[in-house]
Amino acid sequence: MIDFNVIGEKLNSSIISDVLDGMGIKNNAMSMGIRPLDPDMSIVGRAFTLLMADQYDLDKDTFTLQFEAIDGLNKDDVMMVCSNGSTRAALWGELLSTAAHYRGASGAVIDGLARDVKLIQDMKFPVFCKGIRPISSKGRVIAVDYGCPVNIGGVMVNPGDLIVADCDGVVVVPHKITEKVIDEALDVVTRETKTREELRNGALLSEVYKKYGTV
Repeated sequence: MIDFNVIGEKLNSSIISDVLDGMGIKNNAMSMGIRPLDPDMSIVGRAFTLLMADQYDLDKDTFTLQFEAIDGLNKDDVMMVCSNGSTRAALWGELLSTAAHYRGASGAVIDGLARDVKLIQDMKFPVFCKGIRPISSKGRVIAVDYGCPVNIGGVMVNPGDLIVADCDGVVVVPHKITEKVIDEALDVVTRETKTREELRNGALLSEVYKKYGTV
């Protein structure tokens, strides 16, 4: 059973990335352009995916499927929004954050733009995105599907994958290996703690690395 609180308290995206590297999974950290709206924001939870695309009828109602997806969020879900990098409009704002937050979601990761930044920061709902723009997505971007595989920040994301996001970036752990990754990551934390203690006591980095194998 995955304990998201333990992951949030003891682990971070860098440790998870290192463990995935060691398992031969080399490309599960998203591109550096996807950043938190506040550096103190962090996310741990399971992926709930939403696929969106540009569209050009400004009078068209483009919200129906998007709202259906948000209304389907559950506790500890992370809304993962793929728009193939569209920057036409903000895909996420304060009211969507409010809806997701009160559904129990842990946060949102968007390969596009957001708005209402100050309001989102004030409510402390973690949002990671590529940038900021005040333009509404109405009539400009439309939901195509949800609960489907998506590619965000160069990483494939499937529903139920573990998402760990913080000021260092966003990492995706395939759901089938989540427990193994977390167990190994907790072991890394133990070895890093011992490494840190010995370095503070004057030990040589090269010798400590040979002993614990982490840096």
